[in-house]
Amino acid sequence: MNSEALQKGLTGELNPKQKEVVERIIRKANYLLGLIDEYLNLARLESGPLNPVFKKNTEFLEEVVEPALDTVQSAIEEKEMKLQCEFPDKPFLTECDPAMMKIVMNNLLSNAVKYGYKKGKLRITVERRTDKIRVSVWNEGPGFPESQKLLLFRKFSRLQIPELVKKKGTGVGLYTCWRIVAYHRGLIEAHSEYKHWAEFLFEI
Repeated sequence: MNSEALQKGLTGELNPKQKEVVERIIRKANYLLGLIDEYLNLARLESGPLNPVFKKNTEFLEEVVEPALDTVQSAIEEKEMKLQCEFPDKPFLTECDPAMMKIVMNNLLSNAVKYGYKKGKLRITVERRTDKIRVSVWNEGPGFPESQKLLLFRKFSRLQIPELVKKKGTGVGLYTCWRIVAYHRGLIEAHSEYKHWAEFLFEI
């Protein structure tokens, strides 16, 4: 918060070099907060029964997708990614634990931005399929080879390809997503064309 106050000039104007340093501080702080959130979420999942609080008549776009998108908006702008949202024209309701589903959306969107190409495309699709909701997060990026697909949703597992190894991560985010979607009696999966694109999608 103090760094953001400096960045906004609330304590006086910063010169370009000072702004650059403050922005690095903010990016690092956000990265560390993300790590903490991932480990806390994992601890919550591993400490016993998850006990999700299912809420009837959850407005999925308003309560889950849009808040998660707001969280990564600045990162999308920083990488100059081309965002495309394909959402239903009319709002629809579902039954889920909105707090847990926001964890899933935050993780998938954060990964799409972190691993996506600078100035690449990022597409979020939400659609209703009879009694299910289907959400897809697609990005232009290195993706992954088919041979490593089975590693994606394992705890503490990270893909061993050059484009991804150099990116920081904990290896628990996708595992956490898998656990939450499973508690919603849903399905999560991934597809990719290596070095071109990747797509993560779930149904609940």
